[in-house]
Amino acid sequence: MKTALALFVFLLGVPLGAQTFEVGLFAGQQKYPTADFPGRGPAPGSRETLDNKTVYAARFGYSVADLGPVSFQFTAGFQPESTSAVHSTSTTSTWDFKEHHWSAGAMVNLKALVALGAGFEFRSERLSGNEIGRSSSTTYNRVWARLNAGYAIPSPVVKPFFGVEVAFPLKTMSGPPGSYTTPTDELKMLAPKNQFGVYAGIRF
Repeated sequence: MKTALALFVFLLGVPLGAQTFEVGLFAGQQKYPTADFPGRGPAPGSRETLDNKTVYAARFGYSVADLGPVSFQFTAGFQPESTSAVHSTSTTSTWDFKEHHWSAGAMVNLKALVALGAGFEFRSERLSGNEIGRSSSTTYNRVWARLNAGYAIPSPVVKPFFGVEVAFPLKTMSGPPGSYTTPTDELKMLAPKNQFGVYAGIRF
């Protein structure tokens, strides 16, 4: 009983001891893969590409432990819907690909003059499209890796920070033409392949 009580007090005290919250905004480029599909339009095959898109995401972080120069942080985020035009080699028309997501993850941060961070987050991505008048949508659950480097301005209470960040999924849907035929699988083949941009906010 004493051991269990001591463990409970420790688990309760770790987050209270860290006492570091973070609110930030990511802004950057979201890039998409090129996908090959058979039998699209009048041509026997089609290669589809998407325009890179500037996206924004709100982030929240909570440091649960500080061990010397290293801190451990839980994160959550939301990226509003973005729309990118899809171009096909089999037709001159374009169609809209839409994506938004929410996320939850964890980061390890090395505190230094230029702080470095690395972690993973689960993203539930909502994908939709209106190709050739046919609307379809699906949810794509993937784990993404996040890497960042930044600088926090020293202050006694609120610490503004800014930096750069890159993120990429650990899973993608790809394969030889004809491997995927359903509309939802086609949307997943066009899902974002990476993000790169700036991240800024405050810690308190």
